[in-house]
Amino acid sequence: MSGGRTKAIRCAACQKRIRAHEPDLILQDLDGGGPQKFFHTRCGGAAYAAVTEKLGGYLLTVRHVEAEAN
Repeated sequence: MSGGRTKAIRCAACQKRIRAHEPDLILQDLDGGGPQKFFHTRCGGAAYAAVTEKLGGYLLTVRHVEAEAN
C-alpha cells in the first residue's frame, strides 16, 4: 500500500486511531531520542504515567485542531 497514504496515528494508550479533527498529545523522550508517542487528550493520564516510569527529560505537546491555537 504505497499509494501515497500515510500510516494512521494511533493512541499509545488505547491503540485507537487518532483522527485529524481530534486534538492530541505528543510525548517526546528528550534523553533517549526514541519515537514520539501520541495520545488522545482523553488518554492523557497514560501519557503522565509513561513519564513517571522512566526518569529523564520529556516534552509533552498538546496539538490543537485549529492552526491558530497551536
